[in-house]
Order: sequence, then C-alpha cells, then structure tokens
Amino acid sequence: MDIEKLMGTPATVQVSKTISENKKARTLVFELPEANHQFKPGQFLMCWIPGIDEIPMSISLWNPPEVGVTVLPVGEATSVFSALSTGQRFGVRGPFGSGFSLECERALIIGGGIGMAPLRPLAYQLREHGIDVTALIAAKTKNELLYVDELEGLVGDGFDVQVATDDGSAGFKGIATDVVREIFQNARYDTIYTCGPEPMMAKLHMFSKEMGITIQASLERFMKCGCGICGTCALDPTGDLVCVEGPVFTGNRLNAIEEFGKYHRDSTGVKIRF
Repeated sequence: MDIEKLMGTPATVQVSKTISENKKARTLVFELPEANHQFKPGQFLMCWIPGIDEIPMSISLWNPPEVGVTVLPVGEATSVFSALSTGQRFGVRGPFGSGFSLECERALIIGGGIGMAPLRPLAYQLREHGIDVTALIAAKTKNELLYVDELEGLVGDGFDVQVATDDGSAGFKGIATDVVREIFQNARYDTIYTCGPEPMMAKLHMFSKEMGITIQASLERFMKCGCGICGTCALDPTGDLVCVEGPVFTGNRLNAIEEFGKYHRDSTGVKIRF
C-alpha cells in the first residue's frame, strides 16, 4: 500500500493571495504541488495549522498550480484559517473524495451560503463542456452571497445566474427550495447540483424525485482523516464514508441514507439534529 498516496501526499503551502468574498468569507489562494494536480469539482483538501486542528475544506478555485479554498469563520480552526495572510503557511493533504459527475445536458446549480464554494469550479467545468447552466446563488441575506459578480460576468451562451435571499435583500425573496419551483415554471433541467444546509438539500432531493430528474448533493460531516481510515464520517445505515464515497452523493444513494436531512454526528459520535 502506498501510504503517502493514501494520506493525500502531505505538503506545506504558502498563501499567495487572499480575496474577501463578502463581509466574512475569504478565499485563500496558494500553489499546490504538482503531485496533487488531479481534481474533480466537489473534492476537498484536509487543511492543517499546527497546534490548532486539521479540517476538510472544499476546493473553490482550481487553476493549477493555483488553488484556493473559501473559508467562513464559524469555529476556532476556521477562524484561524480565515485570518491567515499572504506569506503564511499551512499544511494540506489531498484532493480527496468523489466529486461531481458532469454527465448532464442542462444543469441547475444551487448553492446555499458557503455551500457555493465547491460549486464554483463545477460551474466553470460545466460551461467549458458546453452544458447549459443556471446557477442559483442563495443566502440568508445579501451580505452572505458568494461569487455573484464573478459568475454574472459569465452570463450568456447557455450560462445564467439567479440570486435568492431569505430576507429579499437581493434577488428573489425566499428560501432556495421555494425559488426552485419558480425557476422550473420557465425552464427544465435534467440535473440538480447542490451544496449548502442539509435540510435545504433534503428538500431539493424530494423535489428532484417529484420532477423525475437526477440530483447530486455534497454532504458535510465531521472528519479526522479524510481518507477512509478513522470512520468518523460514516453514514447511517449504509456505512458510506463521506470522505471516500462522498462528499458528493447521487439521489439513488441518498435514498438509502436514513440520516440525510435529519441529523449528523459530533466528534464523539453523538447525534445532532438539523
């Protein structure tokens, strides 16, 4: 067994640039070693700051050797990562995980809050493959939206952007799952790609079954290793490991995952209801 490959070819990287995406979220840009240059949208890196923690971070920018992760400070580790500045270093392993499949004809991308991070490179790759794409960028309020100006700059030739906020401060007023029904009144899609709050994704899964279309959803769970060794991200009752079989799961697989949209587990394995 190639332990180094299994562990994701650990490396130390240096922040080359930081980008403020909104009032809280920042993208850290760095160069990834050439050995790690295999990637599918939706995959993640294990990112490590000595003395703090190692956590999974979705890859939000992919232009090798330049790579980026978008960080929202919600806890100790993400707050430390978010505060890193140009020239500072941290550890990475990966990329890990299954990633999104690009097999579709018309795609609807739905990102809730920081869930837009893994969907950003997906949008670019779908567009490059000549697939018609509508990206619905959703958040609680205008100040929490991600990449709106950037993706609106791509509009045209089969690429469209819609915005939704819970409070109506930008775009549609309402939650993403309600806005999707309005979007489907004017257009049809064969695949939904989504990442964001799991209750939102669970409703989208139900909607996809109602409409008879496919869905691919990126799940988040507590991870210690990122490569299938520790088992902390196992799902009930299938035993699927989010770090290996996921983080992206198709609708057929979601049907078998009883905890989807209902609960996840903390670092000790205790169930936490959504």
